[in-house]
Amino acid sequence: MTDQQKRLDAALGEHYSITREVGAGGMATVYLAHDVKHDRQVALKVLRPELAAALGAERFPREIRIIAKFQHPHILGLYDSGETQGFLYYVMPFVEGESLAERLGREKQLPIGDVVRILREVADALAYAHARGVVHRDIKPGNVLLSGRHAVVTDFGVAKAVEAAGGDKITTIGMAVGTPHYMSPEQAMAQGDIDARTDIYALGILGYEMLAGRLPFAADTAQGILSAHVMEQPKDIREVRPGTPEPLAHAIMKCLAKNPADRWQTADELVAQLETIASTPSGGITPTHTRPVQGVRLAKGLPRRAWTALAAVLLVAGGVAGAALLRGGGGGGIERVGVLAIRDISGQDSLFVRAMHDALTTAIAQLGTVGVAPVSDMMRFADGATPDRQVASRLDLDALVVTSVFRAGSVMRITVQFSDPVTTRSLWSDTYERDVSDVLAAQGDIVRRIASGVAGALGAPASVATNNGANP
Repeated sequence: MTDQQKRLDAALGEHYSITREVGAGGMATVYLAHDVKHDRQVALKVLRPELAAALGAERFPREIRIIAKFQHPHILGLYDSGETQGFLYYVMPFVEGESLAERLGREKQLPIGDVVRILREVADALAYAHARGVVHRDIKPGNVLLSGRHAVVTDFGVAKAVEAAGGDKITTIGMAVGTPHYMSPEQAMAQGDIDARTDIYALGILGYEMLAGRLPFAADTAQGILSAHVMEQPKDIREVRPGTPEPLAHAIMKCLAKNPADRWQTADELVAQLETIASTPSGGITPTHTRPVQGVRLAKGLPRRAWTALAAVLLVAGGVAGAALLRGGGGGGIERVGVLAIRDISGQDSLFVRAMHDALTTAIAQLGTVGVAPVSDMMRFADGATPDRQVASRLDLDALVVTSVFRAGSVMRITVQFSDPVTTRSLWSDTYERDVSDVLAAQGDIVRRIASGVAGALGAPASVATNNGANP
């Protein structure tokens, strides 16, 4: 045990007993420790002494507490944080398994299915955090833990807390928040307006590395890597990993766009793309020998639970035919739809999204082809804490409209997905970008277009949505 470990063990011994060091990064050293009070193993992360001195003993613990409120299956939570005898530390669950960095070090390239699953789970964690105003800023294989078949993202909020607590002191001691190989161009240029799209870029680097077995950019120095992020175009992943499905290649290369405006604008958009890849047997390419199964409407007298059980039996016996009984391929099995509360990602448009939610619910109800859950029912789940599948189950919904908005100046990007909440299959999705200086005109146009897209997915004439107006 080193002198520092001995001092740390003495300082924390009443609460945490150091077992061994398990890793060290640019900002912290990680120890396996025993939580004395709760008799459990934990990961104890201690900030570097020079960083702790720059931050001070009060603000860092206060800033990092935000992630203690996070509850998401793919985000590693926070147990504790504090300061003792000059040490700044935070405590997280100890995950049995390995990091993605360790797996990549052993296997180099991962199977396509594993790449899609890991990307989807990390993107889902990012979507949750971004909706709560937290950008990770240091997505990399070492911060993705593999527990069983699932990915868990760690150190959420730590980079934000370091920046918020340290300010210019971080630069003074020669540290950068983030890891050069995974930094976005805007991070590399030290721009101050870092937003959620920087995490999307880093996730693209992560996906590229899992497929190619190497990073898209190489240089002898950190400065050379940062310059490559800004100046060089990565080679198309399909050239490096032949056989990569086109939808997956598109998802990753779009993440790596130099201009943030050309990337996926939200992690939710990326999740939707990845879910379409996962929903087809060949990773996003529909086999030519398959034929769509015609939708069958639910019999009125039979409870939905009975149809669910029947579909499960038929899935085992006959594959996709059973699923078609429960969810029609072209919307034929959809009888009731819900419009989830619209996510205001940039936090600037609460009145706009509430009015748009009301107008969109009305517009879809006016289609006359399906039942629509009342706005009051859907607003019960506005905090996003309840999984979509549970929302659908509680309100007896066959499909959900999920919408998010993000504003930069007077330009707003609206992302919408109409999907099956059970299979997560996307029935229809689109993205719109509008100047919202004339907010009412923009809202009316967007609502009409979304209602028209939903109408098409349901098999209703597009003119129905247009003629019914969908005006706010």
